[in-house]
Amino acid sequence: MKKLDILTSLVLTFMRIGAFTFGGGYAMITLMDNECKENQEKGFSSI
Repeated sequence: MKKLDILTSLVLTFMRIGAFTFGGGYAMITLMDNECKENQEKGFSSI
């Protein structure tokens, strides 16, 4: 993938996490963990 595609995917992921999580940092940990696992399956091992 191109760097721009990876950057766009990363930005959209964190926008989704920020928009749909309430309760502070602890509430985001599970969602961030799931997103990282999904992105590893896509080949983004650096995320």
